[in-house]
Amino acid sequence: MAILETPYLHFNQDISRARALLDHADTLTESELRNDIMRGAWMMSVGALDAYFCDAYADLIARTLQAKQHQPIIQIPGRLNNLRVPVVAFLRASSNENWRWRVMARELIEEHTVLSIKKIKDLFNHFFEDANKLMGDTSFDSWVLHRDHKQRLFGISRTNYRATQNSARNQARKDAKKVFEKRYERIFQRRHDCIHNCDRPKVAIDQTIVTSTEGVRKVIYDVEFLVNRCQEALINEYPTYLQRLGFSGVTRNRVGAS
Repeated sequence: MAILETPYLHFNQDISRARALLDHADTLTESELRNDIMRGAWMMSVGALDAYFCDAYADLIARTLQAKQHQPIIQIPGRLNNLRVPVVAFLRASSNENWRWRVMARELIEEHTVLSIKKIKDLFNHFFEDANKLMGDTSFDSWVLHRDHKQRLFGISRTNYRATQNSARNQARKDAKKVFEKRYERIFQRRHDCIHNCDRPKVAIDQTIVTSTEGVRKVIYDVEFLVNRCQEALINEYPTYLQRLGFSGVTRNRVGAS
């Protein structure tokens, strides 16, 4: 199975469920029920993102451990050597070695949430070269200039960003990253408010959902944007990561990272 195929498949299935909720809300007249269905669509989309990153991390860890099993002589980074795997992972794992690694990797992330840009970078950036980190300068520039760019995500249009150079580009990038991170912080926080406080956080007891489904559609779009860009980056980088560690083409092919 190809790298991240299952996490991405599940993400797309889950995001479709979020859109289906929103489509249903569109058929209803204004009411608290309609608002709650919109909240459900918001929570479903963010939950899809959280599940994707958890499953993606488990997928890449499992493939790396499988590669190590095929080529024991290869030294893997200390971060992976020092992973603490719960005993229950061994008890649950089947006799199928590939499945065993996948179950154990999933146990490592099971208790975590990945709902912050910082957490996403912390989990995945050790798979990337220093000069090409996830959401580093090079990759972030490509995101701002991507055809799926929306100005609300970056606070600047593609045309204006493309026109910047040198120090002006550096400043534009810093400003765009702040806008980008704040946008997702708001999206993630609202999901937290809905799940843990029935959308009545102490700081805004009378918080209301947007009256139009269009606002929630934008949230779903932005969730997809982040997952899609990370999916592309991880698929491109992970085979190179294994190659940098010294794994052969045969091994990389055996773990689906050729």
